[in-house]
Amino acid sequence: MWKYIIRRFIQAIPTIFIVSLIVFFALRLMPGDPVDILAGDEATEEMREAIRAEFYLDRNIFVQYGIWISKFARGDFGTSILSNQPVADLIFPRLPATMYLALTVIFFASILSVPLGIFAAIKRKSFVDLGAMSFSLFGLSVPDFWFAILAILLFSLTFRIFPTMGYVSPFENIWVFAKHIFLPALTLVTHMMAIITRLTRSTMLDELNKDYVRTHKAQGIPQRKIFLRLSLKNALIPIVTILGLRLAHLLGGTVVIEMIFSWPGVGQLILNSILSRDFAVVQAAVFLLAICFIGMNLLVDILYKWLDPRITLS
Repeated sequence: MWKYIIRRFIQAIPTIFIVSLIVFFALRLMPGDPVDILAGDEATEEMREAIRAEFYLDRNIFVQYGIWISKFARGDFGTSILSNQPVADLIFPRLPATMYLALTVIFFASILSVPLGIFAAIKRKSFVDLGAMSFSLFGLSVPDFWFAILAILLFSLTFRIFPTMGYVSPFENIWVFAKHIFLPALTLVTHMMAIITRLTRSTMLDELNKDYVRTHKAQGIPQRKIFLRLSLKNALIPIVTILGLRLAHLLGGTVVIEMIFSWPGVGQLILNSILSRDFAVVQAAVFLLAICFIGMNLLVDILYKWLDPRITLS
């Protein structure tokens, strides 16, 4: 196991290097000059050149990349062109809000959609199955931003139960935090539950139609044991894959939801930085997101081995 983990870390180094190249050079291909935004229309040419020199924008693009990646390797994410603050001071204070939202969504989507998908598979063509599939179709068909607006109209403007925007740390006031996170979490959970419910139902149906299930039933093994201890464990492998990838996606920030509910997460920071051509912030945030995806893929592979010992990690 440890040899596999170390080997995967070594294999991830070229991937991370390629991602860093794509992130760095793709941003340079975007139209617009960050100096124009920072200096303004009335800046003299001397002021513009001074800004370029301060942020190494007067160097060759390959020299700029070398400076950036060497600093990044030392833990220096650079300085924001727009706010002149260290990029780390802009990203890391926003990470807790993003992590709380992502973990909340994954937790509730898992504990609600997996049992719903199991019952839909066991009670195939029943009202439970019909209701689960109707809910899944609704969750997949409705755009997140439209559902968020409906949630605001219902829970904030009509009944005035939950606030429409804002954020409070759970360590300051857990009840106020729960009220603020409810609407953005509800919007994201609805869509994710639709995905996981359909996937759980389809994988469970595949398992229930296999020969070993019929053999265990003929041997008199209780159906509950067959469903929950045998079939479910095999069916969880693709579910774990989707949950791992969705968690990595959520940790990268859900831009639309964060903008609608003014949730101070990483996604909102990335969008604002792209619009203002703040290269240093976008580079660091996207690069960290890529590392997060690689780490989640490794974690999913390890969970495969735990769910099914027959799987060989090679």
